[in-house]
Amino acid sequence: MQIVGSVALMLWGIRLVRTGFIRAFGGSLRHYLGLAISGRFTSFWVGLAITVFLQSSTATALIISSFASKGLVQTPAALAVMLGADVGTSISAQILSFNLSWLAYAAILIGFFLHGRGGRFATRQIGRAIVGLGMVLLALSLIRMSSQPLREADGLAYVLSALEGEALLTLFLMAVLTWLVHSSLAVVLLTASLASAGIVPAGTGLIMILGANIGGTIPPIIATLSTGPQSQHAALGNAGFKLLASLLVLPFLPWVSDQLQSFGGAAQALVNFHMAFNLLVATLFLPWVQTAASLLARVFPDPGVGAAEPVTKYLDKELISSPVLALTSATRELYRVNERIEDSLALLSVGIAARDQVDVQGAQENQTRVAKMLEEFKFYLTDITREEISEGDSAKAMNLLLIATNLGHVSELVTNAVELTASTSQEQIRFSDAGAAELLEMLEMIHQGIRLALSAALLGDAKVRKTLQKGRKELERMVDESRQAHFSRLAEGTLSSISTTSLHNELLRDFSRIYYHIYTASKIGGRDSSVMMH
Repeated sequence: MQIVGSVALMLWGIRLVRTGFIRAFGGSLRHYLGLAISGRFTSFWVGLAITVFLQSSTATALIISSFASKGLVQTPAALAVMLGADVGTSISAQILSFNLSWLAYAAILIGFFLHGRGGRFATRQIGRAIVGLGMVLLALSLIRMSSQPLREADGLAYVLSALEGEALLTLFLMAVLTWLVHSSLAVVLLTASLASAGIVPAGTGLIMILGANIGGTIPPIIATLSTGPQSQHAALGNAGFKLLASLLVLPFLPWVSDQLQSFGGAAQALVNFHMAFNLLVATLFLPWVQTAASLLARVFPDPGVGAAEPVTKYLDKELISSPVLALTSATRELYRVNERIEDSLALLSVGIAARDQVDVQGAQENQTRVAKMLEEFKFYLTDITREEISEGDSAKAMNLLLIATNLGHVSELVTNAVELTASTSQEQIRFSDAGAAELLEMLEMIHQGIRLALSAALLGDAKVRKTLQKGRKELERMVDESRQAHFSRLAEGTLSSISTTSLHNELLRDFSRIYYHIYTASKIGGRDSSVMMH
């Protein structure tokens, strides 16, 4: 019972570390993760760094899967991030495998102080994460102490001796266990602790580590079952990498066991093997992520591909040789992008007013479509600039590209706001009447702004630009007043305001950023110039 309780404490500690850092820096992590993902090697290092920070390869996998579902990251880069995440979690295991029990109580005390006394939201969440780290260290110490009597347990010795000759069964059981606890890090640390007490033989321990690695790939697959093949490819590919590598390594485990024993005790040998295995997986498969992505697309095709309407409507390749006509076509396509964003704004309005269940899938499909439209749009403009065009047309192409970039940011922010509203709706939490009215009034301003922004930029309408400039100042004033009004409602004890504080503030922040990009788009092209072709 002591071991079971200690394991539960460790799992809860890992959860606190993960949720603390995600709540404190979740938006920034997603932002920088999205910016950094490019080539496979860069993506690998980004995945590694984020996972060491979050202490969870599953969390990284879910973030990257959400990016893939929106068309913001391609499968090869997503696979590289997953490989980096696996190495990152093995680094975390290395750090936590040392006997740092002396640090546990200090970490809990410091975290408790930061969480209880910290003024800023981020400070309190960092405190939560530090408490979680202390709980993990304390749990590992308790597991080491309580596992000593198990050495003499005849029943456990019999079970482990039976498993020693059943590699595939051991592999399967550990994969299932890891899936159930949703943490390969926790299972690796538990296995290492049992090995240090002499309970788990070296050979069986290595197989258990392989099982933990395979089991750790299951939660992301299950979590992305309802999001479509594009977001599943990274999770499925990573599972395939781990399974193939495990089958490759399995026959050599007796030799591996002998080699690792010389690098430390039983526990350290298992943690070293965990690290070596993930480095091996990365070395074997990182150069082949493009090939793996193509294979996954064939084996697990998107049923919508080929059946859906074309991504773009006006980007006619035959017009590229005539830059003036091609730029006109590109301009028309931007209006279609705007329509998609307006559809998502309408969904957000429904969610805030609590008139109906929030259509998250509709918003995500809009975002995916917008991302694909803008990607083809950028390729189209690149092809135009390769032709012999005037300086004026070249400048107009660049302006269109900048407008498209800002519309892309607006689409991402609107989709994020819809997802935030939906998560609260699922918990049956509602805005106060006053709070909802404030948000809806600002949302209407944003709706009007995005309709005007393209006219200001594409037609060079200085009057409309001035209207948007005033609108931005007005929106910032409304954001400040809404924030103060919300705090007043908190002071009055309004229950609905208390339960929606975090969401209300995050929406206010997103609204400010959305209008910033709308206004920025309207200014592109200069004060008196027109991007639009007639």
